[in-house]
Amino acid sequence: MQIMRLDRSDERFYALMGPIFGSRAVEKACRDRFYDDPGKRWYLIPGRGAASILEGTIKNFWADDGEAAAALIGAMLQDCDPVRGILSDAHESVFRALNFRVERYRKHFIEVYPERD
Repeated sequence: MQIMRLDRSDERFYALMGPIFGSRAVEKACRDRFYDDPGKRWYLIPGRGAASILEGTIKNFWADDGEAAAALIGAMLQDCDPVRGILSDAHESVFRALNFRVERYRKHFIEVYPERD
């Protein structure tokens, strides 16, 4: 699975990420809106998932399925280890399978940490 790595200075950024930023389906699935804040590194699997990270913290995370979620997490870990964050519980099982410690944050949200923290 090919994962694109982008930041908002990439000339393709808004053409690729715009549909995700404006998608009510993505917002509903991840219970969060996506913003193009400066400094975020973005990971994109077109049509299947997107995530952003800033200084080792996951800021946005959406994936169509567990396979896409695992691929996005793997790409983030390649670039920035450790990775942690607060995100929707939609892919809790994937984070657990990848040996993250998972704690309930609030309704529908989890906090994930590398197991070794």
